[in-house]
Amino acid sequence: MLNTSASDTSGYEVGAVRKALEILCQFSAAHPAHSVSDLSRSLDMPKSTTYNLLRTLERLDFLRQDPVDRRYRLGPRVFELGLLYSHKSSLVSVAYPYLRKLADQTRETVKLGVSSNGEVLILTAIESPFQLHTRGDEGLRAAMHCTGLGKAILATFEDQEVSQVIKGRGLRPLTPNTITDLDRLLVELAGIRARGYTLDIEENEVGVVCAAAPIADSTHRTAAALSVSAPASRMDMTQLKACAELVARTSKLIAASLRGPNSRRRVPQST
Repeated sequence: MLNTSASDTSGYEVGAVRKALEILCQFSAAHPAHSVSDLSRSLDMPKSTTYNLLRTLERLDFLRQDPVDRRYRLGPRVFELGLLYSHKSSLVSVAYPYLRKLADQTRETVKLGVSSNGEVLILTAIESPFQLHTRGDEGLRAAMHCTGLGKAILATFEDQEVSQVIKGRGLRPLTPNTITDLDRLLVELAGIRARGYTLDIEENEVGVVCAAAPIADSTHRTAAALSVSAPASRMDMTQLKACAELVARTSKLIAASLRGPNSRRRVPQST
């Protein structure tokens, strides 16, 4: 479900709109199709209300119902809006040449993600050419508190903002190394601010390490974060820290390009 915090202007919400959006948010790569009963149960909504909302979304082409199994799937209108977002957002187009250069330099998986409703949304990724490599997960979401991308973004928030995110999302342990205490997470974020990068040492997935850094936009807030991830068996701590320095330098180049022509540096060519 959509996440809200105490700072949200929830008093201005339109209930029916929120319910319709919550329905759309149930669709994912792992769960691309849903029945009326599935959605009614998962969203704790009356079946009649769920059905009416689904029919409305279907009429506007946000959803399509399969005539055979009667389950709903995302419709063309969602693709259209997603395409419009990607074309109007300069982030991916500006960042991609730098991601390509970083992928060529490290030969590991590179990801670009943004903060979205208390989670990290992976906008684009370049996977490692090695047969054994970490997934790109493009278009998928991940937790903020235990991923390199998420911690890099959280480190740019004020502590109060971090607390609000954690209040809404929690600190679910995904591995034995996951930080599950807010005070410890705040200490970790302070260290990230001082270093300019973060490390994920098997906090999100056993056997995977990651280095990440935030990318500041023109207002010096974080537009996104950049990461390089690899199997722990192929990247020791010395290599990971060297990779982190490279990620941090790359993130600054992307940030400079995003801030406009006066600060833009030459986009690197892949080798």
